[in-house]
Amino acid sequence: MVMMKNLKIMSLLLGGLLALGSLTACGGGDSSDDPTPPPTPDPPTPTEKVLTSVKADYSATVSQELLDVANVTVRYIGENGQVASEQMTSNTWNKSVTIPLPAKAGLNIQPMLKGEVGEGEYTLSAKGQMAYAWLDQDGQQLQAGGTESTPVMEALFFADGIGQYLGAITANSYVARAFGKDYSVTDTDITWGGNAGDDSTQGTLIDDSGATDDGR
Repeated sequence: MVMMKNLKIMSLLLGGLLALGSLTACGGGDSSDDPTPPPTPDPPTPTEKVLTSVKADYSATVSQELLDVANVTVRYIGENGQVASEQMTSNTWNKSVTIPLPAKAGLNIQPMLKGEVGEGEYTLSAKGQMAYAWLDQDGQQLQAGGTESTPVMEALFFADGIGQYLGAITANSYVARAFGKDYSVTDTDITWGGNAGDDSTQGTLIDDSGATDDGR
């Protein structure tokens, strides 16, 4: 009887210890051992590309003989949308600008006859180009554009002891375009200023009217 009573007590104690161990195991787990991975963050949303500006790459090329007889000024639309000017000191000239849209862009080649020109016959030529591309808000190219050219100026210039003459040259050769936010490109007018009128040789000091004294 006593033995059975002792066995019963021992069984109750053992059962209590097992229950206590089970509760300890359930309630004291380390969250660092949780096999569930943390949620993956959503990828960043890419920034929308927006057309904001046009890049214009200007260039001009003139013959050395034109530089010999004339001071050649290139006027162009700069990054602020205003007319800027530079004088050519070599046969080639280049400039790149970025202009916010909507914009006008273009360049104008204006030669002005020098005061003293040596006697002789000179072959004159000049041409200009404007290549353009469309840019986004980060200055990255969104879309390729095209290339616009000025009329090519070609002429013979005669200088002698009687007078100076210039035949068949447009002393104000230019290209001008307007650019829109819808990728549109249209013709436009630009008031270039300087020594030449916008549509003539007036004021350039280059005479294209022919000879006055020797009947040429």
